[in-house]
Amino acid sequence: MRLNKKWLKRVHDFGLPYRVIVILIFLSLISTATEILGIGMFLPIFQFIRLEGDLNALVADSSLWKYIIDGFYYIGLELSLLPLLIVSLSLFIGRQALVYVRLVYSAAVRQRINQQQQNRVFNQYIDADTTYHDSHTVGDLVNVILTEISAAISAIMAPLELLVYFIMLATYLFILIILSWQMTLLSVIVLFLSILVPRRWIKRGSIIGRKLVSANMIMTEFLLGRLRSPRLVRLSGTAEAEKKEFNMLTLSQRKNLVIGSILQAKTNVAMDPIVVGLSFILLYFSINVLQMKIEVIGIYIIVALRLMPIVKGVVKQWQKIQFSFGSIEVVESRFRGMQYAIEKDTGVKSVIELKQSLLVSDVSYLYPAADDYALKDVTIKFKANKLTAVVGPSGSGKSTLIDMLPRLRLPTKGSIKIDGIDIEKYTLKSLRKIVSYAPQSPQMFNGTVKNHILYGKKNATNEEILEAANLAGAEEFINKLPQGFDTVLGEDAIKLSGGQRQRLDLARALVGKSKILILDEPTSNLDVESEDAFKQVIAGICNNTNTTVIIVTHRLSSILDADNIAVLNKGKIESSGTHLELLGQNGWYAKAYKMQADN
Repeated sequence: MRLNKKWLKRVHDFGLPYRVIVILIFLSLISTATEILGIGMFLPIFQFIRLEGDLNALVADSSLWKYIIDGFYYIGLELSLLPLLIVSLSLFIGRQALVYVRLVYSAAVRQRINQQQQNRVFNQYIDADTTYHDSHTVGDLVNVILTEISAAISAIMAPLELLVYFIMLATYLFILIILSWQMTLLSVIVLFLSILVPRRWIKRGSIIGRKLVSANMIMTEFLLGRLRSPRLVRLSGTAEAEKKEFNMLTLSQRKNLVIGSILQAKTNVAMDPIVVGLSFILLYFSINVLQMKIEVIGIYIIVALRLMPIVKGVVKQWQKIQFSFGSIEVVESRFRGMQYAIEKDTGVKSVIELKQSLLVSDVSYLYPAADDYALKDVTIKFKANKLTAVVGPSGSGKSTLIDMLPRLRLPTKGSIKIDGIDIEKYTLKSLRKIVSYAPQSPQMFNGTVKNHILYGKKNATNEEILEAANLAGAEEFINKLPQGFDTVLGEDAIKLSGGQRQRLDLARALVGKSKILILDEPTSNLDVESEDAFKQVIAGICNNTNTTVIIVTHRLSSILDADNIAVLNKGKIESSGTHLELLGQNGWYAKAYKMQADN
């Protein structure tokens, strides 16, 4: 009972409707009943042959014949061997048609659930908070979506197949009991012993299944990392080492798959001799001990032979369930983890613009399991329609601070306010609509130039796209591309220069006309000429739009004209002011600027 409840809960969690279960069971019952009637027709056929079609002798031999004769008379057919064979064949064809419908319907249901669960994992991952993303690799998620979900769903539906087999098994045993309870008892004993044989292999299958899931995850994570960085691998002189590691990973997968196949093969091989042996035992016992009629023996053997594949199917389905337990467990674990980590939207207000300032007030942030705060009592005011820069050495907390402005992370202490209202009171949708973000390394998916810009605003018009490209200083080089805005970029737009990629991604950030523009290390990958061009672009944005620009950088030459520069060092605000004011304070900023200028 507990197992049934647990399976029903899993069925519900994986989105398999109960009505689908009922439909599949109903189709199984109908197809089984049809097959039984078809097999049952062999008894009158054998009797008809044995008594050479003598109807009086047939009625005297079995009262069943009276109903058969009346049935044929009712439909206007002459009773003979050919119609009997046609009726039996028709019943078998009907049974096969029902089996076909059940298999197709089951496959359609399985694929629909697979799609739903893939969507569910992806959606929940996107909706999960940043802390969850920090602690889970992309390779792990990709393996779950592409491999483990499909295996888990097959395992979830396997008990349903088991139920179908049990229905057929019970029905056939009932027929066999009617024919001969003594032979049926013997058959049940032999079948029970045959099921015990592969039990140890089935149990081991669950262990191998879990090992295979682990190997698949490691493999996917390895591939995602290495295939994106072939240049790094070759230039680092690690190509041979990477090849050897990949070989070890494929070897691990192969070993587990082979062991799994061996366990399944042992089950198949062990069951077949039992089928043949049981048939011989039944034949000998029925003739020499029970002295049964030949037609009854024939029917019994036919039913027994039909019974053995069902028993074999039961064993195989149970083996599949055990082998796929690892997939079920890992998928359920991901669902639980992401459900718990879904980003909580506590806001009820909508923010449309930034009128006065974005104030970070006494904010501290502690990463989970960290020993020390990444940010400590940080206070910064980002004034509306001004350019503010956040600078500081690596590891000073700049990226953590930027993540907190659109509520990707929540302060451990302190508050962040827009025009005096805590951003936690604003809905995430409205808050993030007024914020555009351009990362240090632009992330560009395979698609056209136009598609990448549209990623900032899906319904942007052609005029808005051109305006954003022009404002970002990207229109000129875009028009020189082979197909202009319709040029396919390829993965990560590797054919574009660093400056071109930076300006194109800036166009993507600008097309939505957000009130706050955050640029993370926008000039870190640019040469001096490209940096000067980018500075002019930023100046144009500040002068021609009502945009609050926030630049995070360690390259101080790119923010000399900033209205305010905040120096973040070791998680604390060390100083703030204009470029000239900070030079006069002789702190980290002045020393860093002098070192960069000398180089």
